[in-house]
Amino acid sequence: MRRITVEELLRRYTIGERDFTGVEIVEFRMRELLEINLGGSDFRYANIQKLVRYTEGIKLNLSCANLRGLNLEYAHFEHANLQKADLSYTDMWCAALHSADLTGADLSGAKLHEAVFYNANLSRANLSGAHLLDTHFDYANLTEANFRYARKVNFGNAYLQDTVMPDGSIINVSRQV
Repeated sequence: MRRITVEELLRRYTIGERDFTGVEIVEFRMRELLEINLGGSDFRYANIQKLVRYTEGIKLNLSCANLRGLNLEYAHFEHANLQKADLSYTDMWCAALHSADLTGADLSGAKLHEAVFYNANLSRANLSGAHLLDTHFDYANLTEANFRYARKVNFGNAYLQDTVMPDGSIINVSRQV
């Protein structure tokens, strides 16, 4: 694994690099940042725990990023842009995703135990086969989201429209459940 700092990661991204396969972020000192843009990056086999655990209050853009299979436990993705990101088979135990935009994101097979999606946008997201024990979807937009074969789902006060339920049925009525 290549060990780099967040500062080095951002410098490389700025000059056009997007392949961060196998990197390990070893420290994160840039607390004064308001936004980090890493959209379209490939983080396969990377260790980005130092980045995602310490970004509370920083708007993170990981749209279209490949985060497949990563350990993202306790990640701070509040207000993050994760549109069309590949988050399949990630471990996002206790992740905070308040007001995050996950439109079209792939969360299939992800472990989302105790994750909080309060007021998040998960429209057209794929959560098929996801593990959702004690996951919170209060006030989340689940329009056209796919929960086929998902386990332990509690929709709380989520907005459901054309949402594919774990049993394959579709809820076609806008309502709070």
